[in-house]
Order: sequence, then structure tokens, then C-alpha cells
Amino acid sequence: MKTIPKKMLMLWMLAGIASISTPALVLAQAKNKTAPPPPELERLDEGPDSGVTIVKPEPRSKITEKRQKGKVNEVEVKSGKSTYTLRGDPAIGNTAKGTPNGDANRPAMWTIKKFGGPKEVKEAEEIPTLPPAPGSVAAASAAAASAASKK
Repeated sequence: MKTIPKKMLMLWMLAGIASISTPALVLAQAKNKTAPPPPELERLDEGPDSGVTIVKPEPRSKITEKRQKGKVNEVEVKSGKSTYTLRGDPAIGNTAKGTPNGDANRPAMWTIKKFGGPKEVKEAEEIPTLPPAPGSVAAASAAAASAASKK
């Protein structure tokens, strides 16, 4: 049977006493110290309104998703002045990759111009017209007809 050296035994005993006495010392220190009361706060007067209005910025992009049978079929993104459309794969039958109906990745389609939308209505300017000649129109045409027949 092995015996434990005296120095090792002493170290173990000191470690045990230190671990037992440490919480007792912490509790004794905590009882003696009390927290000071919080400082008294004084009320500040509100200043005049600065006239600054904070407005939430408009979202930079608008995303519209079109679904067909619960699956996203098309996504249209409007970001600033540009608009582009992303279309998903149609998954029709067993078409080969790389064909228009295949399952290859499709590039984004940028919208340049849309046709057939509502037309802009411009206000028509009034065209200046001459006032009617003095006398009746029928008398003037009759006189012109008689002058032509005399020739």
C-alpha cells in the first residue's frame, strides 16, 4: 500500500479549507456594504419644437410574385427606374436542357418599353377660327353661282 507524502497531504488540506472559507468571507463583505441610494434626478423643461419631420423612406424595390398552383412562376422586380422579370422553369414533360422549355437557368429579362398600356391624353389646343362673313352663307353661294353661270 502506498502512503501519501506529508507535503501533498498538507496541500490538499489547505485547498479544502480555502474552498470552504471563501464563500464565508464573501458573505461577510456583502453584509457590511450597502448600496448608496440613487441620485435624485431633476426634471428638464422641453425645448421648442425643431420643426423637423421624420418621414420613412420609400422602399427602393418592389417585388411582385406570380404563383401558379402554389409554386412561384414569375417574379417581377422594380428597383428605381429599372424593371426586370425572372421566370421559373415550366417543367413541361421531359424536355431536354437548353431548349426553351428545358430546366436550364433562365436569365433575367429587362423591361425596356411596355406597349399597349394606357395612353397619355394631351389637352388639345383650340385652333383660332375666322369669324363668319357678314351676310348669310346661302346668299354668298347664290351670288357666286350666278356669277359663274354668266360667264
